[in-house]
Amino acid sequence: MATNERVSAVVVTFHPRPEYSANLEKIRAQVDLLIVVDNGSSEEELAQLRLASVDPGFKLIENGDNLGIATALNRGIREAQKAGCRWVALFDQDSAVTNGFVATMIAEFEEYSKERKILQIIPRYVDPETGLERTVSAYGDGGVFLTITSGSLFSMEAFEKCGLFQENLFIYCVDDDYSLRIRKNGYFIGVSKNAILLHQSGHPTSRKLLGMTLTTKNYRPEVRYYYARNKVWILRFYGKTFPRLIVPTLREFVTIPVKIALMEEASWQKIKLFVRGLADGVIGRMGKLRQVN
Repeated sequence: MATNERVSAVVVTFHPRPEYSANLEKIRAQVDLLIVVDNGSSEEELAQLRLASVDPGFKLIENGDNLGIATALNRGIREAQKAGCRWVALFDQDSAVTNGFVATMIAEFEEYSKERKILQIIPRYVDPETGLERTVSAYGDGGVFLTITSGSLFSMEAFEKCGLFQENLFIYCVDDDYSLRIRKNGYFIGVSKNAILLHQSGHPTSRKLLGMTLTTKNYRPEVRYYYARNKVWILRFYGKTFPRLIVPTLREFVTIPVKIALMEEASWQKIKLFVRGLADGVIGRMGKLRQVN
């Protein structure tokens, strides 16, 4: 085991709201090094981050453009590696840690490591508005199957064994890919019993239709594109190894456009980009979305 126990956190920012600075302060208080990677925010939005980065334990990396979540995370992880950190926790800008979050995650990771080949642990996710806890995707060994990036804690060994995040995905399914890569390589992903992250996914709305309750996430049109394209990519690369992915994903390819049409604004634009994403996924066109008028 490495003697250096330095802990880092990587937060990716993208047009952050002023109130998100409180989230960064809470994270900074629990780690040795906070690395914020900004994906092309404005000068005004960057001003507060630049001021905070005067702290020697706060490193700001400005990408100058939106290079995608995977590239931003990789830049932060490389910085943590250069600083000799053993641990790295990843966060979205709008996620809020609770008291003792990082220390609890490390302690439970170490407990798992006594019996498992563990590379990643995730917290319990609680929606700050509803108070509801998100269910996790279970695996047969008692651990987790698919994770989300925010709140995940990795030992630096994970990136040595499984590589960095897949930058061609740009955004969405970056976390799915990494979870599946860890699992495919025979490693364990744990879930904390006590660490809680306040995290909201999208802006879901629900509606009753024919006696059923339908819920939709109201993602932006370009996000619908990346979701569809990258889900196809995931099936192409992992469907054979993990056949449990196939039926739920194919079902989503049908139900999501229906929900968008019935429940969301700008539905035609979202459906059009969703279908385009499916097509690009099939032919293997990856990277940043090419805007077409």
